[in-house]
Amino acid sequence: MYLRDEAALSYVLGVILLAFPWLGVMWGIWGFFWTLIMLFAVFVVGLRRGMKWASVLSVIGYLAPLIGLGTSSLASMSLVPLAGLFAVYGWNRWPGRITFFWSSVLASLLGTIPLFFSVGQGVDANSVSGLINAIMQQYQASGLVDAMQQEGITAAQLRQLIQQFIEFYVLIIPSLAVLGSLFEYSIVFYVLKRWLNPEGRVPFSRWRLPWYAVWGAVLGIGFYLLGDQFSWLPLRGLGINLMVIFGAVALILGIAVYSYLLKSPRIPRLLKWILVLASIIYLFFSVASITLFGLFDLLFNFRRLPEET
Repeated sequence: MYLRDEAALSYVLGVILLAFPWLGVMWGIWGFFWTLIMLFAVFVVGLRRGMKWASVLSVIGYLAPLIGLGTSSLASMSLVPLAGLFAVYGWNRWPGRITFFWSSVLASLLGTIPLFFSVGQGVDANSVSGLINAIMQQYQASGLVDAMQQEGITAAQLRQLIQQFIEFYVLIIPSLAVLGSLFEYSIVFYVLKRWLNPEGRVPFSRWRLPWYAVWGAVLGIGFYLLGDQFSWLPLRGLGINLMVIFGAVALILGIAVYSYLLKSPRIPRLLKWILVLASIIYLFFSVASITLFGLFDLLFNFRRLPEET
């Protein structure tokens, strides 16, 4: 019975790798859960039947919509599942954090490819102006404009603030796509790690990335400063996006460090409660501090975790 179940599972997942890219594009339903299913299929087929078999099925599955519908289909599907092939290759070759880091970097890069096909023509100025007008009308109807004018903020200033927010949002769209891809990929990677190797599960308080991951944040700051110095918007935008990405990653790692400290028996319980209350009261300062803790933990390993895990 077990063998029949294994064979059935392998057959179903193989069909998913072959058919889901085409169906997702044709039906227009490719989204968060579609990507999770594809990722799960790549991992399980690769780990159970081998990377070559998973690669062949995945390549055929992704080529089908490209051949049938052209490169425009790239805007309607996610390439993140292909990063699972790299993770399968390093699953038993490298430490878990090394495998996760480099495969997640690949997932991030693949996650931005459809973005360039969908918004590669840029943002139309008329569309931005129309969006600002619509927002202003909503604010006017709700009475928010009048309330802000009483506080000394004119309608022209409010319009300028809305425009700056939209421009900043458009600028960081790539980083938001990367964070979305990382979230999807991390869910499947974590679930598969727990399922296939429950004894080797790493608690959240011991999560860590390789030390050289800090170079992403360094490059982000460097690109931003250079782009700002020489008024080169693409380089400045790249720096901002890198800082957004690694800021979010450092925040998660910082929470892991914070959780580790709260679990430490060396810290008195009263001091732990003081830290928790201070974190709630001074939330902005706490978030900034925890983010810096996560970033510098990559270099200094505050928790003294072994490098090989």
